[in-house]
Amino acid sequence: MPKPQGTLTAAQHEILAVVWQTGTEGAAVTDIWQAIAEQRQVGRTTILNLVDRLERRGWLVRRDGQKPCHYLAALSREETAIFLAGGFVDDFFGGSASNLVMSLLGSKRLKPGEIERLRSVLQSAPPRCRDKEGK
Repeated sequence: MPKPQGTLTAAQHEILAVVWQTGTEGAAVTDIWQAIAEQRQVGRTTILNLVDRLERRGWLVRRDGQKPCHYLAALSREETAIFLAGGFVDDFFGGSASNLVMSLLGSKRLKPGEIERLRSVLQSAPPRCRDKEGK
């Protein structure tokens, strides 16, 4: 299956979050709209247009054989996070994950516990994820 195109806006991510919650059964546009309308005011047509765009760009897949039409996410929440994070690192940090981490450290957004968790994750990373010197 080809990777979805582009990144996600906050509203598009909100739609995917609703779809992920439905699991393998998928969600109809009305279901998505009702779930989001519980949180904020939004028109059904707006949701319909966003779902259509997400389908065209490969983020959502139409599930055939159901009326009304149901949609499934093309990628899991975890796969989406990896895909978007990789694109972000490529676009803003020249492909350097260490530059991203250094940026986070410099912004003081990481708490001491998060730094320890990162240290643990890096130490337990498989060799293919480390550079040639084993760092």
